[in-house]
Amino acid sequence: MNNAKNIGALLRRNAALYAHRTALECDGATASHAELLRAAAQAGNAMARLGAAPGERVAVLARNSIEMLQALCACELFGFIAVPLNHRLADAELAGIVADCAPRVLVADSEFARSARVIRQAAGETALLLIGAAPNRGEQAFEAAVAEAPAQVPAVGPGAQDPAYIIYTSGSTGKPKGVVLSHGALVEAGRLLAAPAGVRPDSAQIVIMPLFHVGATAQRMGYVVHGGKLVLHRRFDAAQVVRELASGKITDIHFAPTMLRSILDAMEGQDLDFSAVESAKYASSPIPDDTQSRAMDAFGGRLLQYYALTEACGIASVLHKYIHADAQAGIGKERLRSAGQAHLGCDIEIRRADGSACSQDEAGEIWLRSPALMSGYWNNPALTGQALVDGWLRTGDIGRLDAENFLYIMDRMKDMIVSGGENIYSSEVERALERHPAVLEAAVIGIPDAQWGEAVHACVVLRPDAAPVSGQALIDHCRSLIASYKKPRSIQFLDALPRLQHVQKIDKGALRKPFWGKRQRAVN
Repeated sequence: MNNAKNIGALLRRNAALYAHRTALECDGATASHAELLRAAAQAGNAMARLGAAPGERVAVLARNSIEMLQALCACELFGFIAVPLNHRLADAELAGIVADCAPRVLVADSEFARSARVIRQAAGETALLLIGAAPNRGEQAFEAAVAEAPAQVPAVGPGAQDPAYIIYTSGSTGKPKGVVLSHGALVEAGRLLAAPAGVRPDSAQIVIMPLFHVGATAQRMGYVVHGGKLVLHRRFDAAQVVRELASGKITDIHFAPTMLRSILDAMEGQDLDFSAVESAKYASSPIPDDTQSRAMDAFGGRLLQYYALTEACGIASVLHKYIHADAQAGIGKERLRSAGQAHLGCDIEIRRADGSACSQDEAGEIWLRSPALMSGYWNNPALTGQALVDGWLRTGDIGRLDAENFLYIMDRMKDMIVSGGENIYSSEVERALERHPAVLEAAVIGIPDAQWGEAVHACVVLRPDAAPVSGQALIDHCRSLIASYKKPRSIQFLDALPRLQHVQKIDKGALRKPFWGKRQRAVN
């Protein structure tokens, strides 16, 4: 049983070493490590009966739950490639993803049964397993299929280089990219992420990030590596999180800065004991200064910040607990503006456009190298070749390294907006706006937002002969075409968009300038 070879081997190891310890908890239900392994084996055999085989894709459209983890663990055991779907996407977006990865099996919550039936048609011959729902003809209930299947675990598991997950993330053109993460990369990510937080078999982490997100997946791997306990939340409820943090049973939590802000708000005015919490980890987007100050008051030297991206399995740089503790004591406070230093096992370089190394404090593109990098983009060798160069990942982010190799994120090369921890690409929103008959052209930018980090702002030029249209009408129009969180929060009508001379491209720098003013960096 080589526990470093694949994720399934770790599940088997945990069942052998920590059989009766709780592995999962959700909505009052629990599963031990032994129970999880058995249910995952049954789920895997149920999927195999439906035609799934090693290398075949299994898509999962569900909220965080024990059943969702059973489905994902089944893939990890049997060598199916798990494709966790973002349930916040519109049906058309999900259909495009399913058409691209062509899953043999689709597992879906009853809550998303309608969407599952719609997008299933885009995948061709795809079997549908519904969690917590009475299936229609040609479908099966997940729970019944699992109960009826044998609990036999495959004798041979996948190899370290075999794909384990495809996690879709929007591309610079707005078309989703399928990031392929291998078993070996995810095992390494779990091992590395667990170290700064001190994860042990008796650790317990609240999982409020959705498991379709690489952050939740990578953080979960730290607990798979060490056999700890995961407390899954189907939906984010700040008050519930605060109660659990004060229960004395939680040692670890991972959140996006927007979630942290809500948690801090829910703590206000309460005399609570969070002494059992050993690590409070934030990632997904930069943290506003006021939120960071409040978090320091609440958690102090237990805070950890991670910078990474899906293509790096959540591994790049880390701002350690001791940095936060030093800053709380008034030492090196300026380091809190950084994204920390290269994570153990990772190399970070700042390079110019020609690929040469930048000097100290010189801004350039951030390049990463680690054993946790993606294998490539699914069905897209051209884009893979652009992103992976001689073992390095080009992030598309702009940063600088100081004299002590602390990384400072400056801006993004791509027109990406990070709002509430979610990546939103301006071109995707622009295309939605320009499908409105009254819109001549649109430019979408991110502007500062105290709650979300950045908010989607659209600058719109209307057609001269168009009937009057309100900003709210355009926002509603976008909501019908793309996920609600991607829609503009505000609309600005202009007579014309500013353009760069010579190339005549829209000058988004000029559009951003009034909003970002004299800030040192163009991300919040």
